[in-house]
Amino acid sequence: MTELLRVSQTAQAAFAAGESAILATVIRVGGSTYRRPGARMLLTESGWAAGSISGGCLETDVLQKAWWRTDSGPARVVYDSTQEDEDIEWGFGLGCNGVVEVLLERLDSTNVAHLARLERWQTERTLGVLATTGEGKRLALAQDGAFWGEESLLAGAQEALEKRQSFWRDQTFYELVAPPQRLIIFGAGHDVVPLVKVATELLGWQVIVVDSRSLTPHPERFPGASVVSSFPLDTLELSDAAVLMTHSFRTDQELLPPLLASPVGYVGLLGPRRRAERLLEAFPPSDGGRGDGFRAPLGLDIGADNPEEIALALVAEIRAWSAGRSGGPLTHREGPIH
Repeated sequence: MTELLRVSQTAQAAFAAGESAILATVIRVGGSTYRRPGARMLLTESGWAAGSISGGCLETDVLQKAWWRTDSGPARVVYDSTQEDEDIEWGFGLGCNGVVEVLLERLDSTNVAHLARLERWQTERTLGVLATTGEGKRLALAQDGAFWGEESLLAGAQEALEKRQSFWRDQTFYELVAPPQRLIIFGAGHDVVPLVKVATELLGWQVIVVDSRSLTPHPERFPGASVVSSFPLDTLELSDAAVLMTHSFRTDQELLPPLLASPVGYVGLLGPRRRAERLLEAFPPSDGGRGDGFRAPLGLDIGADNPEEIALALVAEIRAWSAGRSGGPLTHREGPIH
């Protein structure tokens, strides 16, 4: 489950129970910060409930001060910085030498409804934009053009949806809300179990396990994933990742050509390099594109030697691919990491 889903579901449960709560949302950052705009945290009267807005620098202070900071109104923007600036009104002692603007809001029917909308976009795998002002005014724009909220924010939200990117403008954060990473795994061996666990429990990805060789699927082995006997390859999208872990040369030989010819952006093949070369020799290059998204052997080079380490190497490579990164050490990266 993604952090957004956890925050949304926790907020809806608290509101339904009549429990007072505060939603903290990062709406703008400057310099070096741990989290980016769109990070959220929910706290109730009993304490932290879900989400995070930093690596631990801000949470304690928000828990201690958020209630009296929102006494004078339902929404309040507060600032965090290590820089000496008279305009900074709330210093948390952030250790990253950055500036963070956090919108604090008392939970009400309006922001709960917007969170529920974002949750639906996630589960239905659709794009959307949530525009949020420093006063707590919002507009939600769905991919089909339907919108809810402050109509004056519509033009900016439409621009964010068209450009497929988030941005800050005129004291408003336009947040592009994209669906979670979808991972299709062909194969259901024991080495798929830790991969599903990491991808679903830790990262909140949508995972589909295709178990074509088993007469009876065993979904209990893969909690959090959908287990099916076949998957329509014509429904794959450029943002999807697919991996072949069937341990069957013949099955891989049948699946690889249509996978490489599909729109899927990442195709990973488990096994040694020579095995991949033999599979590729079985069909001409024109049948399969063999673009930059094809990885064999799959995973980053971390010395993985067991199923758990292979799962780590694989999800790291897919994450780097989806972010347009090389997957190399950050210490060698020039410029900001975000």
